[in-house]
Amino acid sequence: KEAAPTKAKMSTRAAASAVIPLPVDQVWKSLRDFTFPGKLVGPVESCIMEEKKGSTEVGAIRKITWKGGQWRRQRLIGLSDQYHTCVWELVESNPASETTAVMSTLRLFRITETNQTLIEWSSDFSSDAPGKLITFEQKAYAQNLVDIRKSLTTAAAAGKKK
Repeated sequence: KEAAPTKAKMSTRAAASAVIPLPVDQVWKSLRDFTFPGKLVGPVESCIMEEKKGSTEVGAIRKITWKGGQWRRQRLIGLSDQYHTCVWELVESNPASETTAVMSTLRLFRITETNQTLIEWSSDFSSDAPGKLITFEQKAYAQNLVDIRKSLTTAAAAGKKK
């Protein structure tokens, strides 16, 4: 007997993308620093590297604290200047994560026609991730990209470097 098709979304992946009207190398210069959320994402209160590790050192752990008091510890597991890619995994969070594992990727692509940047923020979740978590994270990534675009374009317009 065949099961009835479900109307629930079964994805264990959340993703959002945006265009930033700046060259990819300029955008990457800010985002390759693993502490970028503390500088570019609005609701983040602080983002610090633990154990005196460098912010581009693979294996280093950052602690992100939001203005509401929640925090996450994340380990940098990949950084590629060639492919403009940063990959990290969740180590610990408060409140506790609703899923066993999360691996996130930030990727930048050069839009050759306009010399702008396409940025994608995505995460793959273990199969125990509830749908509401996927939806929440996807909305958060979209808002984070809006914040990043605003921060970087404002700085560029003011002639500052971030």
